Amino acid sequence: MPRTAIIIGLPETCRQLQRQLDLVPDRPVTLGWIVHQKHPDGPSHAPLHAGAGPAGSGEPAPAAATRPRAAPHPPILGTLEELEVIIGRRRPEVALVTLPAAMTILTGSIRARLGRLGLPVRFMPTLGDQLAGTGPWSRREIDLGSLLERPPRRIDEASVRGVLEARRVLITGAGGSIGSELARIVCRFDPRKLILVERSENALFEIDRQIARRAPRLDRSALLHDIVDAAGTLGHLKRLRPDVIFHAAAHKHVPLMEDHPAAAVDNNLFGTISVADASDRTGAERFVMISTDKAVRPRSVMGATKRLAELYVQHMSGRSETLFSMVRFGNVLGSTGSVLDIWSREISEGGPLTVTHPDMTRYFMTIAEAAALVIQSAALVDSEASGTVFLLDMGQPIKVLDLAHGFAALHGLEARVVDTPRAAAEPEGACPTIEIVFTTPRPGEKLHEELVAETDAIRPTAHPDIQSIHLASPDPDLVDRIIRLLSPGNRPREAAAIVHTLRNLVPLQMQPTAA
Repeated sequence: MPRTAIIIGLPETCRQLQRQLDLVPDRPVTLGWIVHQKHPDGPSHAPLHAGAGPAGSGEPAPAAATRPRAAPHPPILGTLEELEVIIGRRRPEVALVTLPAAMTILTGSIRARLGRLGLPVRFMPTLGDQLAGTGPWSRREIDLGSLLERPPRRIDEASVRGVLEARRVLITGAGGSIGSELARIVCRFDPRKLILVERSENALFEIDRQIARRAPRLDRSALLHDIVDAAGTLGHLKRLRPDVIFHAAAHKHVPLMEDHPAAAVDNNLFGTISVADASDRTGAERFVMISTDKAVRPRSVMGATKRLAELYVQHMSGRSETLFSMVRFGNVLGSTGSVLDIWSREISEGGPLTVTHPDMTRYFMTIAEAAALVIQSAALVDSEASGTVFLLDMGQPIKVLDLAHGFAALHGLEARVVDTPRAAAEPEGACPTIEIVFTTPRPGEKLHEELVAETDAIRPTAHPDIQSIHLASPDPDLVDRIIRLLSPGNRPREAAAIVHTLRNLVPLQMQPTAA
């Protein structure tokens, strides 16, 4: 057994492991701790535990039942930034690494750094991970729906089956978070054919593979296609003749689209025009566009382009036999690039969690809820309701800061805002902590989103979790002007000029970003 060791981890996990080591008779001498997060006491040179090093007496630890006063912990030698220097100075025979299982990237980084130093390493699961049954070969079960603190939304399967069964169903953006979930749900309702349209090769390959395993007898087509190619889109729809179309393809990242307004216009507006026109010309029965709460009084390029896409779908609903509709909802928990996706990586790296503003709120749903209710909305459209905007009941807005605390707790961590004082005396066995730091709202972001404008009249539908608003069809001259001013051959090349054009086309709605 090694004679000397250094413990590496969070202050809380180092403390927990040290107490366990104190129960082992033939334990190595703990030279000290290297901590990932700044400890409230800062680096110290406290005496070692009794029996844990040269200064110890060698006396066995007293029985737990007597609840003695906690012995001082070994010295905190420094932080991970100083790892190589500390190892070189102290020369331990082994490193004992104790980090929450969720911090996979940080653990891998430490492993690599210790490997370069030639120091043997032992990875010691935390008590919290052991109790949760997580470790190197398992993952902590995360129920994202529990963060919403409300019952999950359900669908009326009979009415949905009436829309999908024996129909040819086409999904654009089929490799995305919502598009792929739509595909997984649709295949349960025995469609005649499932058509997956996606421009990302890897995303298309993966969802096609999943559907093949789930429904091996289902006739399906996987189309590697960019919907902005209007002629190609029309050619595919003429050949495949879909009955029901779910249009999920879109650029969604608000700050990124502020820097790339031409890409947002092409994909969100002209991609929608391409699919909507082809749906009409090939006699599709239904067309459902997935929109966003950011289209309501938009402050961002992404929101403005989605609002213009809504206007075009409304325009088509007044002149087509196809039943056109739109569905608005807010943020989706766990989707690619979403806040939980970002936080998962930040946790795996050891933190901190980033929150843009302490007062920011958002509407949230799970991917499964959102996709299911999008499909449900298709069953609510008839000839009198074409052009309807459906609103999914997302409950009350949730503070993003509260969501961060809850998400950390699901990973067995206690989140703490940087510079928030800790309690004077922490209880023994406190949870491992991870820091929260505030950044600033990014370009195009609002502090609070909304699903409808103040003047919109909300109506109930036959489904309790879906409401609707019916907006007047836009003036055809406005639609022609939108297409003329923003088409690739006519619009300005400079990003600022494109944004200026968008502001003029979404009157009194698109406002500068709030500070």
